[in-house]
Amino acid sequence: MVSPGEDEALAGRVSVMIPVEFRRLFGTVRLYRAWLAVGAVFLLFSGAGNALMALMVRPILDRVLVPHSPDSAAPTPLVTLPWNHHTINLNSFFPHNIHNPGTVFAIALLVIFLFKGLTEFLGTMIIQYIGLSAVTDLRNRVYAKLIRQPIGFFQHHPIGRLMSATINDVERVRIAMSEYLADFFLQIFSLIALTSVLFILDWKMALGALIVLPAVLLPLGRLGRLIRKSVEKSQTRLGELNQMIQEGVGGNRVVKAFGMEGFEISKFRETARRLLRENVRWVSAYVLNGVLMDLLGAIVIAAALILARDRINHGVMTVGAFGSFVIALISAYTPLKRIGVFYQQLEQARGATIQVFDFLALEEEQSEQPGAKPLPPFTRDIELNNVGFAYNPDAPVLRDVNLTARAGEVVAIVGCSGAGKTTLVNLLPRFHSPVSGAVRFDGHDIAGVTLRSLREQIAIVTQETILFNDTIWNNICYGRPGLPKERVVAAAQAALAHDFIEEMPDGYQTMIGDRGQRLSGGQRQRLAIARAILKDSPILILDEATSELDSESEMLVQKAIANLMIGRTVFVIAHRLSTIRRADMIAVLDEGTIREMGKHHELLARAGIYARLYEMQFADSEAPMQPSVPVVPSAQRGAAQP
Repeated sequence: MVSPGEDEALAGRVSVMIPVEFRRLFGTVRLYRAWLAVGAVFLLFSGAGNALMALMVRPILDRVLVPHSPDSAAPTPLVTLPWNHHTINLNSFFPHNIHNPGTVFAIALLVIFLFKGLTEFLGTMIIQYIGLSAVTDLRNRVYAKLIRQPIGFFQHHPIGRLMSATINDVERVRIAMSEYLADFFLQIFSLIALTSVLFILDWKMALGALIVLPAVLLPLGRLGRLIRKSVEKSQTRLGELNQMIQEGVGGNRVVKAFGMEGFEISKFRETARRLLRENVRWVSAYVLNGVLMDLLGAIVIAAALILARDRINHGVMTVGAFGSFVIALISAYTPLKRIGVFYQQLEQARGATIQVFDFLALEEEQSEQPGAKPLPPFTRDIELNNVGFAYNPDAPVLRDVNLTARAGEVVAIVGCSGAGKTTLVNLLPRFHSPVSGAVRFDGHDIAGVTLRSLREQIAIVTQETILFNDTIWNNICYGRPGLPKERVVAAAQAALAHDFIEEMPDGYQTMIGDRGQRLSGGQRQRLAIARAILKDSPILILDEATSELDSESEMLVQKAIANLMIGRTVFVIAHRLSTIRRADMIAVLDEGTIREMGKHHELLARAGIYARLYEMQFADSEAPMQPSVPVVPSAQRGAAQP
């Protein structure tokens, strides 16, 4: 009698013996285990059909093809059971008026084929559907997990690798759990049924054939480990290729401007060569396994032929029984080989999905603390109280930041590159959480409010305009479907975007391409402003919203921004200090700390950091451009010698 504690301990030891990646892979179909059982039953019947096909060889050789066979009324033996020597005849499955061996055999063969084909079709379709559904669920889980990661996660993981994990790595699971899982069930049941036939026909010969089984399994295990490691490396190389394609295509203007096409092609080819090497490594192991199994199968069949000859001569076995044995043996070798293929596919999936399951194990963005409450509508002020932040504990980005913005004020944040301006405003929608201090909206610490209620009250327009490969309408209405046309058009008009939208081929239904590449920079920015206007949030963050525009586009965007800012509390980050002269308050950030604070004229009068930045910027813009290196006339350049 096994106690519950011993039973749990045994289950724990068994689970430890199974690699965790295998448990994760098979865990993907756990939700479908009831249907999996139904599909397995159908394939069990199909495997039994394979065994019956092998047994049908005996009546062919002993009765149907024998010129002087016994009278047609005599029984047609199918198999003799070794434990009670009872003979099962084909005739016993037919009415008495059907007794001719040829007729009996033909009808039985047709029925077995139909039965085997129908059960195999149903079982395979069910398990294929389960595998496809499970992999779809897995891909959805991976994408959802990545989308819910904090902003800092994407700063440390290349987009190409994330794409490869979501698409290519999960595809390996689809191949193993959809295409090969159904085949695995069919082959394992066929192997069990055919092995049973071998022992029923002649248990001594069957036992001798099984002696070589360890010789098949040992190389299979070693080659499987080699395949797993090589596939793991190849998926990493594939992720690198995805990243290169994304960078090369996305940055094609820079590549062409610097004449680096050859360099990028060479870099891509080198990575592709490393991928080829890893693929060849696991493919060679894959093929070698099949060759070894073929060789061992030939040895087993040759040995069976030698042994069977002596047993037939001594009358222990009929020619028909030997034919059934050989067919069952050869047929059993096929499932064994297919099971080996499934194991190799499983190892490939195991190696490919290590990163996938690592992603699934990540903690998601801390959306809210236990007991978090919705943030009431913003009405009074935003306060940063002794706020500190660091991406790396050894290198703080913000230190003891104190800032208060009253409702309706425009607060400008200026400073040199790397001073922490964007990091500071990213604390407001809680893209990052401060490591010290607190951010409060109307006295409410935003660490204790729900993310949705917080971010609903903040609109953001950034330097890098994020648009989607969709229609203009859907980009403006992003996150707010079903809005009336009047509101959308009014938002576009306020953003000075309506006129150019109407000139587009399909108006608001025009597709704008990947990241809005079919639009100019100013047009993209005005669509982003229309989106922010439509959101109608009381708080607005403008992060370098006009830094990359030409003068004409900047003028239009500035007008659109002025419309957007009406009645809102605005945080502005701008390198061009001329754009923030009318701000209600300017905070000067230097080395992660606010050094100065005040209005434009006040800060100029102090002659501090802001005044220095202002003078440097306008001195640079007003001074005539001078070459940093003496210009050598073309005539002298031609005569110059090194």
